[in-house]
Amino acid sequence: MPKTKFPEPIEISADNIIVNDVSETSLILKKYGVAVIPIPIDKTEMEIAFKETKFYNTANDMFLEEHKVEEPSLFEFNTPSKYKNRKAGDNAQGMIHQYGTPLHTLLQTNTTVRNTMKCLYGGDIKYLPNRLRVCRKFKNNCNTLHIEAHELFEEVDGELRLIPGDIASLVGLTGVRRFVFWDLNNIDLKPLKEYHDKHGSEFTLIDPAYMHKHYPNKRRMVNIDCREMPHMIIWQESNPHEIASSPSISLYISPVKKFNNTKITKVTSYQPLEYLGLTYHESDMLGLCYNMGGFEWPSGKKLYQFAHHRAYNHYIPKINNYYKKSNGKFQQKLVRNGKIDQHTSEYKAKLKDMNIVLPEIAFDKDTPNFVVDITKLPINILEDYGFINREITDEDIAVEALLKLNNNTFKIGGHLH
Repeated sequence: MPKTKFPEPIEISADNIIVNDVSETSLILKKYGVAVIPIPIDKTEMEIAFKETKFYNTANDMFLEEHKVEEPSLFEFNTPSKYKNRKAGDNAQGMIHQYGTPLHTLLQTNTTVRNTMKCLYGGDIKYLPNRLRVCRKFKNNCNTLHIEAHELFEEVDGELRLIPGDIASLVGLTGVRRFVFWDLNNIDLKPLKEYHDKHGSEFTLIDPAYMHKHYPNKRRMVNIDCREMPHMIIWQESNPHEIASSPSISLYISPVKKFNNTKITKVTSYQPLEYLGLTYHESDMLGLCYNMGGFEWPSGKKLYQFAHHRAYNHYIPKINNYYKKSNGKFQQKLVRNGKIDQHTSEYKAKLKDMNIVLPEIAFDKDTPNFVVDITKLPINILEDYGFINREITDEDIAVEALLKLNNNTFKIGGHLH
């Protein structure tokens, strides 16, 4: 049967949802469900961070010599529509499996980004590792329409409203970043609630035909020009939205209120063996020492360090035997191309002087050298990721109390788009 064709989203001007003062962020977010924050960054500084970022360090350690791929050029970084497709993992889908890169550090230490997060969530914010995404062309996909929220509706003075839910964010670094969502501001939410009641509180995908029937002409598209300046897009996960492609390079930063200290009792083929017995948080810290992810993505979904497991059979002949079990099947491990020897007494002493605490397996004789010299990371980044325990200040407490008083606090959620 032919696919149903739906009307294209209506493009709106980014001016409607751009935040010119971070104090206005929560107001715009509540009104439209989406807000865009320009991030002033010196372009030369960003290009330096790009040159220090390896997009394929994990993949190239795993590949046999003849299958290694080249790193992107500065031209590709600034002109994503010309970014060459590499035969590496999920690169065809645009996902780059590198975490906590110099580009992430540059954005996460940016004053505007930090002030925005503080304005939304208060002072005591932590972060989880996240990755990069490359897109080469414009493409909308109405079949990716979804809501990721457990509790969606509340009734206030007899009026049905969407609960703001978790806040998700992405940063468009270069190119033009597209975001597609449904504008449900000042509209009857009963049809959406009926759909929600029928499909249960854990539903994700929404039938686009249902949305077009009950909310015609409410599908919106905004194109954010990031060619001269990065922009952060934040949205409420209770707002119906889609996964849209556009010629751009993006990264994800994932604030959370607390780390997950659940013990890992089992690892599968796509999770490094070294994570067994650690907590989720410890796996995040250990992974960041290799520009790798932890046990799972901030969204709580399975984290593939290299490629989706459905592609294993394709990649098995191309990877080093180190990443195979005795039966020849795939098994993820920490990469071995690091140059930072954390096993030495000198490096351990430096970590101790900086109050950096790592799980013991980091220093096991069989654990590979670090890819990242974490002792050279900014202190606030070390605190963000939990390498150093951050002390809560009186200012943090005051900000938190003020946000609660004004009812402007939001939940924080990890998301991938």
